[in-house]
Amino acid sequence: MHIEANELLSVYFHGIVLKPSLFSLDFFLLLVQLCFSGIGRPGERGYPGQPGVKGDKGLPGLPGPVGLPGPQGSPGKPGMPGKGLPGSSGSPGLPGTPGAKGPPGPPGSTGPGAKGEQGPAGPRGLRGTTGGSGRPGFKGERGPTGPSGFPGIKGERGLPGLEGKSGKPGFPGSKGHPGMAGSKGDLGPTGPTGLPGPMGSPGPKGATGISGGPVSAFTAILSKAYPASATPIQFDIILYNKQQHYDPRSGIFTCRIPGLYYFAYHVHVKGTHVWVGLYKNGSPIMYTFDEYKKGYLDQASGSAIVDLMENDQVWLQLPNNDTNGLYSSEYVHSSFSGFLFAQV
Repeated sequence: MHIEANELLSVYFHGIVLKPSLFSLDFFLLLVQLCFSGIGRPGERGYPGQPGVKGDKGLPGLPGPVGLPGPQGSPGKPGMPGKGLPGSSGSPGLPGTPGAKGPPGPPGSTGPGAKGEQGPAGPRGLRGTTGGSGRPGFKGERGPTGPSGFPGIKGERGLPGLEGKSGKPGFPGSKGHPGMAGSKGDLGPTGPTGLPGPMGSPGPKGATGISGGPVSAFTAILSKAYPASATPIQFDIILYNKQQHYDPRSGIFTCRIPGLYYFAYHVHVKGTHVWVGLYKNGSPIMYTFDEYKKGYLDQASGSAIVDLMENDQVWLQLPNNDTNGLYSSEYVHSSFSGFLFAQV
């Protein structure tokens, strides 16, 4: 076996591990000698060696490229009959042309027959005459608020206002210059009272006085304008109510002493008309009405003598909300009063 030296060096320096079973002993010794004694000149090319032992099975290689499709196989055996799913509905076809009129059928039995199929649409008819006016529609919803209007004309001059409160006293002024000498002064003050004179003769007998009796009286004013209607008006600011026969929380006077009573009321009117009634035990005794004139502050009043028994009740009331112009404020007062003037 012959191997050239340059091949041996190439094998050695590339780190290839050679199995000793593939070489003879002489070749192996020569190889060791060449590795330790230096490289000699190349020898003659030896004969090809015997085929080596079959190596171990290598790892699987990478998949090769896809081959060409093979020839078509023979048809397979028929499969079991299957049941297919229904297909999707197709689009409707175009309407067919009407068929020729057939011969009349035999007479049917008496009674309404089955409903026939709808025939083709006929030609468009002539336009009909205009119908009469329909009934008025329902009232529509309220529209949005329109833009602000133009300023109105200047109103009439109002009534003079109430007199204002007096202002605080001013600081004393500086002393003025002496004035001119005045004319003769008036008569001086009367002198001190003199000594009492002698006692005079007795006078005539006076008339018989009114004997003192029980008292029942009240006066109240309203603190807020426009009270509720269909309920007693609550005059809630008390001017006099010593006997507590008037209840400011309910606006009702309750009789505790039977007799003749005098009731009076004075109210102011602003914004709209006022209609006020004097009630006794839920029934009106008398009414007072004032027609309001725009731009003015009106007044209305009423009074009555009423015969009351114990536990009778009297109050003022507005009959409805459309005529609720009863006005009252801090400086404009509406009031309600009553008192007993004779026992029966």
